[in-house]
Amino acid sequence: MHLHGQVVRLELLSQKQWTYLYVQCTDSFHIQCDTINIHIPSKHTVVFMLNGKTIQVKTDPNKTIQTSKASFSSMKNNALFALMQNSKTFIFKYEGEFFLQPTTKKIQVINTLPVEEYVAGVVEAEGGANKPLEYYKVQAILSRTYARRNHERHVGYDVCDGTHCQVYHGISKKDIDIFTAVKATENLVIVDSSAQLITAFFHSNCGGQTCSAQDVWKSNLSYCVGKKDPYCMGMPNSTWEKRISSTDWKNYLTTKNISLNDSDECIAGNMNCSANKRPFYYVQKNTSLPTKDMRTDLKLKSAYFHIEELDNEIILHGRGFGHGVGLCQEGAMNMAKKGKLAEDILQFYFSSIQIVPFDNQTP
Repeated sequence: MHLHGQVVRLELLSQKQWTYLYVQCTDSFHIQCDTINIHIPSKHTVVFMLNGKTIQVKTDPNKTIQTSKASFSSMKNNALFALMQNSKTFIFKYEGEFFLQPTTKKIQVINTLPVEEYVAGVVEAEGGANKPLEYYKVQAILSRTYARRNHERHVGYDVCDGTHCQVYHGISKKDIDIFTAVKATENLVIVDSSAQLITAFFHSNCGGQTCSAQDVWKSNLSYCVGKKDPYCMGMPNSTWEKRISSTDWKNYLTTKNISLNDSDECIAGNMNCSANKRPFYYVQKNTSLPTKDMRTDLKLKSAYFHIEELDNEIILHGRGFGHGVGLCQEGAMNMAKKGKLAEDILQFYFSSIQIVPFDNQTP
């Protein structure tokens, strides 16, 4: 990606606002503070503290250096760093080079590491441990495609470690099959019929029916077309339910300029849906409310649901978890369990695609 595609630059702790950062390493490492270079022995704790527009670096109780920015790395490629908010618990899980700079609310941490190591960490964070090898291959190809396509998505770095980009919790360590899958798919990415990198959408469970990208984000992508998915049904996130009092339901609709009175025959509205068809709008009194907005407002697992009115309660019977576009992870896991290969799984969820080496991609 950066530097001819060999590394990725990501913001760590992107969803946190840490003004203190405790750092340890399994090996000795060096800290660069403006023009000063400091050698730190292994397992020694260094504290970085935000101080206005500068960072204070405390290497021992009696020595503190003030710097406009800082970076640190180890000479050993397999050295692992722990980045924590306190000095009580250290978990060694990050590798590569680290660049720290002060911002208004926190110390920003940019981690540069090999792209394939990054992909392995994403596969573990997004897919979990003890999954089929072919599923890990699927997730690796997708995660690599996402990283390649989103080079410099943010100012000064490529991607963050949160759900805004791809979840990353550090170096993969739970399942050897993850490393096997990443190695087996090394450098492979997905391109569309125009030989361009696809937007690698994925979600937990589609509830038996994926969505076209244009139904969710108004983006007409030829490779993201809604289709029936029998593989994810019966999986952990295939169904859900939420109960809301009729009073709270009416109050919510009022905030959306939909007023109901006691004589309304069906406060559940007309969603023009059934258990086997995705609804995209809740319709009441000629007013349409997008179900994707309802999902956000009501903190629902998905926008795929139908409504039952029972006594003084509204029951939302839902299916799936996530936006429903692209790859259904639990469906892919089930396909892999049934003996489907990674390429077959990707071809099932994405239309008119090819899996090719990144180096062969048309500029």
